[in-house]
Amino acid sequence: MKKIVFALLFTFFVSVLFAQDLKKAQKYAADKQLDKAKTEVDALLAKDPNNGEALYMKAIVYGQIADSAQFNSLVTGDARAEALDAFKKAIADSTNAKVSLMAIKDQYKALFDLYSGYYSAGAKAFNDAANASSKTGYEDAMNLFIKANDVGQYIAQKKYANIGAVDTTLVLNIGKAALNAKNDDAALKYFTMLADANIARTKGEDDNSGYVIPYQWLALHYKEAKDEANMMKYADLGQKLFPNSDYFTLVEMDYFREKKNQPALFKKYDELVAKYPDSLAYHFNYANDIFGYLYNSDEGTTINDKAALMKTLGAQVESAYKIDPADVNNNWLYAQYYYNLGIELRDSALKIKSTKPEDVKRKADLNAESKEGFNKAIPYADKSLATLEAGNKKADKSRYKSIDNLMQKIYQSLNMDAKVKIYQDKYDGADDKFVN
Repeated sequence: MKKIVFALLFTFFVSVLFAQDLKKAQKYAADKQLDKAKTEVDALLAKDPNNGEALYMKAIVYGQIADSAQFNSLVTGDARAEALDAFKKAIADSTNAKVSLMAIKDQYKALFDLYSGYYSAGAKAFNDAANASSKTGYEDAMNLFIKANDVGQYIAQKKYANIGAVDTTLVLNIGKAALNAKNDDAALKYFTMLADANIARTKGEDDNSGYVIPYQWLALHYKEAKDEANMMKYADLGQKLFPNSDYFTLVEMDYFREKKNQPALFKKYDELVAKYPDSLAYHFNYANDIFGYLYNSDEGTTINDKAALMKTLGAQVESAYKIDPADVNNNWLYAQYYYNLGIELRDSALKIKSTKPEDVKRKADLNAESKEGFNKAIPYADKSLATLEAGNKKADKSRYKSIDNLMQKIYQSLNMDAKVKIYQDKYDGADDKFVN
């Protein structure tokens, strides 16, 4: 009986001593004497590695050490990771009322501090990487944000706070850090999480411009991967969520252009010019793409609905001209349009060999229309040349010589040799003229 009493007394004294050491650790932590707090916690766990209260205290102390510039060298490696592991072990024993009471009283502060600590460290690493243009720094930021997300998802799983399956801003930051770190696998993973959840803004925010990035990156990623289904999925989704952004339409158009799918390309152009009737760029580019398709396609390409395309080309280049009559490229394109029209009419006339009166008349009409086309081309080309001559910029020399060459062809077609000589001289003198 005495032995039993002695054993009970010994256990009681051990419990008392343990409680006293735990209070020491708590006091040191409260007083920010983290070196002493760590010594006490480590000693407690050396005696009883599975003690829930000591483990919970370790989570608090190690988390504070991670946040302390003065004491963070006390732990080799990731102090927050050790703190999180200790918290999980402490809370795993649901029968330990003391640990549960500590956590509830503390409102799980130790855990939330790990979440915010990783997030803040990630944000600092991201900003430092931006200032230094450091790929490695962005990788560090990405990993810190991922750790914050892991803690956040653990919080959500335990229902300590209402954190969504996609922690919006945090996941966006992971993706942006991955993007800058050139880690495409991570960017794909986290941007897909955002896009598949149709996230376009953080709750309460009016400006959603930052959230367009995942959709833009995914659309371009899948375009480059030749995955049309996913490219269209994220481009269409991006266009729906960000209707003021033309990026997604332009990505699709680039894809169709590369695939030589002109009907799909021109359909997208129809949407753009209807949406932006005052856009010089969209009208010009539409006309320019049609021109390239009609006159610069690979040999053997079958041009469908050529007459309709020529009509659209003329309408688009005219719309661009009305917006800016002085635009060099559009005037140049307008001149090429009329010159090529003249050539086609002349070639059609040459094909008529019959001497029947109606055929002779038709041939004469075509030749007259051809000459009219050449003459219509001249003022547009001249306007482009005059604009370029006013600047004499070296960067404009190539365009200038190309337009001079076009003018020589026009006047050759009109059998006006003197005019041909004028533009040949301009062409030859361009190297000396365009030097600014």
